[in-house]
Amino acid sequence: MAEQGTFDRICAIVREQGGLDDVRLTPKTKLSDVGLDSLATVEVVMACEDEFNVEIDAESNPTTIGACVELVDSLLGK
Repeated sequence: MAEQGTFDRICAIVREQGGLDDVRLTPKTKLSDVGLDSLATVEVVMACEDEFNVEIDAESNPTTIGACVELVDSLLGK
């Protein structure tokens, strides 16, 4: 199970990138469902790289919050 800290930090990134304040985010929330298009998704991935000091494969294409968390946690060795 993903660490809550990673989830919270990624939710903050998604909220900032999407200009979302009052949207409830869960691990199953699709990035497209909260209005993030492919460019915004790339920006989320880049922000995650900066936030967690990891390098995410350009071919990865996380579509949900949970996928982002799993991707980051795997790169952090969690």
